Amino acid sequence: MERVSTGIEGLDPLIEGGFPKGSLILLAGAPGTGKTVFGFKFLLHGASELNEPSLLVSFGEGRETLLRNMSYHLKCNTEDLRCVEILDFVTVKEAGIDSLMEIILEKVDSMNAERIVIDSFSAMIYAFRERIDVRVFTHIISKLIRQTGCTTILILETPTGSDKLGTGVEEFVADGIIRLKKSIENGRLLRQLEILKMRGVRIRRPRYLFTLEGGFRVFPEFTMKQLNEKIKFLPLKGTDTTYSSGSWDLDEVLRGGWPKGSVNLLEIGSNVNFEAYMSVISMTGLNFIMQGKKVLIYDPLRLSYDYIKRTMAPIVGEEDFNSLVKSYPKGISDLRWLEEESKDAVYAFVSFDALAHRYGENLAFKTILQISRSIKSNDGLLLIGSFLDGPRLDHIKTFSTMSRTHLRIIEMEGAVILYGVKPRTGYYVLGIDASKGIFEPELTPIL
Repeated sequence: MERVSTGIEGLDPLIEGGFPKGSLILLAGAPGTGKTVFGFKFLLHGASELNEPSLLVSFGEGRETLLRNMSYHLKCNTEDLRCVEILDFVTVKEAGIDSLMEIILEKVDSMNAERIVIDSFSAMIYAFRERIDVRVFTHIISKLIRQTGCTTILILETPTGSDKLGTGVEEFVADGIIRLKKSIENGRLLRQLEILKMRGVRIRRPRYLFTLEGGFRVFPEFTMKQLNEKIKFLPLKGTDTTYSSGSWDLDEVLRGGWPKGSVNLLEIGSNVNFEAYMSVISMTGLNFIMQGKKVLIYDPLRLSYDYIKRTMAPIVGEEDFNSLVKSYPKGISDLRWLEEESKDAVYAFVSFDALAHRYGENLAFKTILQISRSIKSNDGLLLIGSFLDGPRLDHIKTFSTMSRTHLRIIEMEGAVILYGVKPRTGYYVLGIDASKGIFEPELTPIL
């Protein structure tokens, strides 16, 4: 089956390469879910990159208003968007169905259109002078699309909070159905894309997260780019009051970096990919090591000494790793080693789960309090790690209270999400770019 690339970042691989050519796609959602942005990106991709004549039939916004709004969302000039032909029917009132369809068909024929978006089907119905059965008109639209061979998106407005898609007839004649949702979860904006139907496509996962940041981007299941030849890692400088995390994106979320002389809490969902968990810990560690600062990492349940050395030594060098990095050595059975090493460390990551597993929760809690005092005396940074389904909640509440920063990393719809509990932030999708030879976190806000 011939496919038509959608131009929506991240979507084509999820539907086996794109929409079926010549198909009718129903794009449904409540106001503000991003339907017009989706539709315009589909047209712009065809017109500007594939030399496919593309037509927007607009019943919702006038031409100039539409272009201004799209230039804002797509971060470009309005002139860059004029390659998309626009039929502006916003001012049309009580027109006849025959005259409207004739205008549309003439335009399609004159420009040999290959892509069409009708925005929106609901507004189009209201523009007719005659009362017309929606079922009849839906079949007329479907028949015309088959005749022209255009790949067409029919945008459908749905009531906020409702899962109903029109009359039901639209679903029957459509080759594909995509629904966009916007919700507030724990006071944070969340956007979801549902693939309810797609002819000739095996749908592996029906629901994904997306963002309107920089246009329209769909997030597939978490994957990590492959490691290439390692390059020289250039550390990021902090400020008088902060240490850099080593990642521009994470520093921005942290509002400048990790506070100096602070305790911080990182909670991780048990189903979060290991590399995502490792990236935040190791990137900060690498940034300290490359500036000659001592690092302590304690999580023997998940981060063995051999793994840490195999990951970091090729980047920082064997000599610096041996002199600056301390991890839990084999054969140590008490806490004196950990407490002694924390006295010299400027950055320490300590897993509360690992301590509690070996020594019990109360002793683990007391040990972390002792380590926090040592780290603060060095004007350093302590990052406490804990899994969300780990030890008792009262200890975590205490850690959160004493922490300057409290982050969580969880899995949602296959994607890895990072967000701040303190300071409070929105949701960020966490990706890992290892193409430079390091596990560099990439954070994209859901907007």
